[in-house]
Amino acid sequence: MKKLLKVILTALVVFVGIMLVSIILNKNYHTKFESLNETDQSMLKELSTIYKNFEQSSDKLWNEDYHFEKKPLILVRSNKSQGLIRKEAYAINVEQIENSIFSKEIDVPKSLHLPKVYRLNHFDVKTISTWALGNFGTLKINNSEIFHLKYYPKMFSDPDLYFDFSSFLLHESFHAYKQKDWLYDANDAEYIPDYPINKENYALMGLEFKLLDKAMMNNNPETIKQVLYDWTVVRNYRYKKWPQLIGETKTEAIEGSARYLEYRYSQLTGGNLMVLAKKEEPYHVTFMQAFDFIANGQAESPRFLERTMRYETGSALELMMDKANIPWKEAIEDSSTKPGKTQYEILNAYFKINDVSVIESKIKEIKENYDYEKLLKQGEKLVR
Repeated sequence: MKKLLKVILTALVVFVGIMLVSIILNKNYHTKFESLNETDQSMLKELSTIYKNFEQSSDKLWNEDYHFEKKPLILVRSNKSQGLIRKEAYAINVEQIENSIFSKEIDVPKSLHLPKVYRLNHFDVKTISTWALGNFGTLKINNSEIFHLKYYPKMFSDPDLYFDFSSFLLHESFHAYKQKDWLYDANDAEYIPDYPINKENYALMGLEFKLLDKAMMNNNPETIKQVLYDWTVVRNYRYKKWPQLIGETKTEAIEGSARYLEYRYSQLTGGNLMVLAKKEEPYHVTFMQAFDFIANGQAESPRFLERTMRYETGSALELMMDKANIPWKEAIEDSSTKPGKTQYEILNAYFKINDVSVIESKIKEIKENYDYEKLLKQGEKLVR
């Protein structure tokens, strides 16, 4: 028993010693920006650019009320995506840790125009959840909910599409902060039971894609409105046939809006990220190109069209409503006290489309104008 107690006490002394050394090093070693790891410097530079754009142009990103640069944030460097190895962690706008023995303010150049940046010690129990698997999440410190995200070298050297530091941070933090009270995806509302895997559903989806492509290639607000009217007719017709597909609109609202913020930031900063992005010029594919690639077995599984594509259709609809001067941001805001409207519901209300006879008549015209028969043939390939 005495031997066991001695081992425990020895281990405790060693642990306390390691913790003290770690605290001392965190407080005194590499406390200036110039002495930080290259990846940490890259992260803080990109964060600086994000904050400057929100401070100066928040209305061009979402609206004047959403100021991401003021939100509490913890950023954790790891070795790779979902890595378990936590290298360093930095806190910004987290008042609760400023006077902690586990934090040290980093001397950052004034030119970066950043709030105070604190490096966190590995032994800070308040942030222990940041060691877990996964790339992001929220934690509570003194009843304040704080978003945290892992970053790693590949994000800055050769990022995968949508996983560069800025895009990933803006998307996931938007879910955590702006959409915290949105209920579109509550109770599995995104789930689509008995998904209609048939050529007609896919062909009608193809009509929607052709119309979205046409709208996105145009800059005339009135022309875009007419194309969006036709799109809304097709969507109405499709949902009357398969009402369960309404789950698509929930994903469009939640994920499309977060993706929209990525695209608006890229536009504002001169980046190349756009709807259905790719790495090579022209840096995107059209909706119909993606549809044909999938139908011809050259790209993703047809399952891609069920949910993942809604990130793109949702964001595209919002970008097109911007161009057409159709107000939508206030309407899409969702909560338990004020139910929001999805992009589809906003357009449906804007165009006042509710007459079944009008929909039936208009859909025939749209089918003739956009080669519906060819789309049916592509739909057959997707069913196989």
